[in-house]
Amino acid sequence: MAIAHVAPHYLDVAGHEPARASTSASPRAAPDNADSGSGRRFRIAADPSGHFLVDALIEGRNVDALVDTGATAVALRYEDARAMGLIRPSDDFDARVSTANGMARAKRVRLSRVRVGTITVSDVDALVTEPGALGINLLGMSFLRRLGRFEVSGGTLLLER
Repeated sequence: MAIAHVAPHYLDVAGHEPARASTSASPRAAPDNADSGSGRRFRIAADPSGHFLVDALIEGRNVDALVDTGATAVALRYEDARAMGLIRPSDDFDARVSTANGMARAKRVRLSRVRVGTITVSDVDALVTEPGALGINLLGMSFLRRLGRFEVSGGTLLLER
């Protein structure tokens, strides 16, 4: 199972704190004006490197995440997953995953809720990586494929429920 192709390179290259799309409306990430009442659309502007960084609400906690279509599943950093109560130190990391940095171990979990801006998805399959294996959380295809559509155009990512 592959979880990350873009993120490790991004983490090595970026030496600054990138702009992030927030779960609240902001100029960089805002609900589509044509559909602002229903919350069915949410737009995210790319950062200067072309990555889509968001402040996601997962299991009731705000976490930084990179939208990654090359990731098979949502992948969470061990430290964030532990703070969410998803894992314990005694848990086994029995899934083997392939990343751009090589093989890593992970634990499969199910997230009750993932929210990005106005978009909420329930019961999302995810992986928690072993400590130190991931520098940023990834919103992969286990989240994205549950949307009605997602599309990149002109440096903007559109999420639509």
